[in-house]
Amino acid sequence: MPLLLAFSLALPTGVLALEPASATAVTLTLRQAVDLALEKNPGLKQSANQVETGLINLAQRQANFAPDLKATLSGSERFDKALEADGSRDHRNYENASGALGSSLNLFNGFGDISALRGAEWTLKEQQDIFTRDQQTLVYSTVTAFLQGLSDHELIRVRTENLEGNRRLLEQVEALYRAGNRPVSDLYQQQAETASAELDLLLAERNYAVTSRKLLQTIGLPPIAGVALLAPEVAPLETALVAREQGSPDLAALAQRTDLQAAEQQIRAAGEQVSVAQAGYWPTLNLGTSINSDYTELNRRQDFSGQFFDDNLNAVIGLALEVPIFDRQLTRNQVAQSRIQQDNARLSLLQQQLQAETELGQAVDDFRTAQQLIGVTEARLTAARQALAAMEERYRVGAATLVELTQARTNYTEAGYERVKARYGLITQGVAVAYYQGDGERMQELLAKWENAQ
Repeated sequence: MPLLLAFSLALPTGVLALEPASATAVTLTLRQAVDLALEKNPGLKQSANQVETGLINLAQRQANFAPDLKATLSGSERFDKALEADGSRDHRNYENASGALGSSLNLFNGFGDISALRGAEWTLKEQQDIFTRDQQTLVYSTVTAFLQGLSDHELIRVRTENLEGNRRLLEQVEALYRAGNRPVSDLYQQQAETASAELDLLLAERNYAVTSRKLLQTIGLPPIAGVALLAPEVAPLETALVAREQGSPDLAALAQRTDLQAAEQQIRAAGEQVSVAQAGYWPTLNLGTSINSDYTELNRRQDFSGQFFDDNLNAVIGLALEVPIFDRQLTRNQVAQSRIQQDNARLSLLQQQLQAETELGQAVDDFRTAQQLIGVTEARLTAARQALAAMEERYRVGAATLVELTQARTNYTEAGYERVKARYGLITQGVAVAYYQGDGERMQELLAKWENAQ
């Protein structure tokens, strides 16, 4: 969590607003997006509630070592018709009252309470590790969604530039057609290309709207009319990431991933649950004590105070030993089930480790590819720009066809789009390596170099 949060907060928020903020739009920097996500995301709040549940469960396990204390008060009125010797009935209605104060303390239960306490401690650590990983996942998702939003908005710029270029060319073709220097087919073809560019722009704007709403959903905000993202200055970070030497995946660093640590805590908690189940084989010993008293209206010689607090007052203290002889295989089956759960926890950890190694290896490969794409896409964009300029001049003097010019413009537009994707893809993959590895030392070193370059 500290690594990814530091990464997201370290991105310098520039002054370039990607979209004019309307009355219903939200203006967001990357810092604000991450802070809001950590504050408002419902899934993270549920994860925090699980930690609170673990704290409550641990407190209850600790309280189980203390004696309990119960007070009981009861009262009744009896309606009795007694039959006398002469055959008459005497209505004898009277009241009764009783009270007791009792306490019990478990002295031994096969060490089940100790195992249950240890299990609660491991479970709490597991929930805390899961919460930390959920924070990391949320930060990673927010950063990724934010960068995707920037990439989609840059695509709008590329599509807008393409549309403007096609409109200018359409005006040129119309002028040439009126002068009799170009056939009508060129005019119709360029009109179709301009309409296609308008459609591409509409689709790009739609994609940006969808991405923006997904970002708001990740944060935990309602899908409002729009969002204006403030773009960070990514050039220094891009330069640093391109220069970064990425070695083989550091599988040893995966031990620091909190989700794997949580799986290990789950194994330990499952082991304690086996001990809890095995406690059923042992006898239990409990200490009990109570103070009791009662009052009846039939005793005419003593008032309430004399009976309840003097004559009828008594105290009891004793030990109760319970030895299991036959419990219909209940304990045996519970132990067997607990061992299966413990084995499943081990298998789950193994599965998570294999998945983590795969994810890290893929993230490293994707990062290396993203590094190479930066130079490739930059060279392609430069070449496509020069080719388009040359083709426009050739078409103007009649040395090239409109088909050739259209293809050159298409290549230039695609090169611009690929350059945008490569730029933000490199940053995304840099974050991904840090997220899947769980070791922030190298990334923090990179961030320090980047900050010094500002």
